[in-house]
Amino acid sequence: MRRGLKIVFWIILLAAGVLVCALRWQAWFGTPAEPRWTGDTLVYVFPPFEQDTTPQSLDILVLGDVHNRLTHADYDTLASRVPQADIVLQTGDWMERGQSYYYQSLLREWTQSGLYGLPVIACPGNHEYSKGLGKTLSPIWEEAFSYPHNGPAEVPGAHYFVDLPSMRVIVIDTNPLVRAVYVTRTLTWLRRVMKEAGDRYVVVMMHHPVLSPAKGRFNAEIYAAFRRVLGEADLVLAGHDHSYMRRTPFVVLNTAGKPKPQRERLIADKTDSIPVYGVLSVGNPQSSNHQPSMEFRIFSLQSGELLDSLYVHHD
Repeated sequence: MRRGLKIVFWIILLAAGVLVCALRWQAWFGTPAEPRWTGDTLVYVFPPFEQDTTPQSLDILVLGDVHNRLTHADYDTLASRVPQADIVLQTGDWMERGQSYYYQSLLREWTQSGLYGLPVIACPGNHEYSKGLGKTLSPIWEEAFSYPHNGPAEVPGAHYFVDLPSMRVIVIDTNPLVRAVYVTRTLTWLRRVMKEAGDRYVVVMMHHPVLSPAKGRFNAEIYAAFRRVLGEADLVLAGHDHSYMRRTPFVVLNTAGKPKPQRERLIADKTDSIPVYGVLSVGNPQSSNHQPSMEFRIFSLQSGELLDSLYVHHD
């Protein structure tokens, strides 16, 4: 009897292994049919963010999930629509699952476009991580995107913040937050850096959203842990759900990812399933007694039509 159970156990285990490999082989080990780019000028590093040279008045291009679906012509279109852009923010899943090919493809399209040369503040998405039990951030991502190492101690991933003249941008890497101790340490760090931002606007970037607009994509742990503290931020930018949603201060963007079905009964000020991009603008204060206002506008990726906007002003 015991021997029979062992045989059944090993048969089930073997069948499960074959099924997993059949379903995930391409994602883990496969490479696209398109040949790798072998250009002599390929460099993985994006221009670093320079705090000392950032202008007082800012126009920031904000991109959501892209998944390598934008070409240099698409980036040229964005450059022509936002010619005054100083910085680019990206909320994760800029490329497909961590293969070297996809980084090469991204760099090839980006470096041939009118956006090349702009500093990028990037947030890693789940597609920048290896898949499987031991999920790790791709070392190529860490080489490509320079960021300060000022995040919470002993929490894996890319958590950091950068200071602009009127804004503090805080990046939370939601991928490693599967252990309670990591969530606790991240929350402690987040509360501190939000408080220390002073009069600056607080803009937070994270890949998995607090409020999810896509059907079947609700992140219960992120919602429970971060909703209250991030409700005090001026703007919270997220991606992952391949939909657009605004419920101030929470905004979810999808720039080129395949749209997903919207959730029913979602309490939100605005939702849409079409790909979008954002322009975040912070103007100069007119006098020393006034804070600059912050405006966030959302545009259709395809047409450039203004779809939504919100304004934030500190008294």
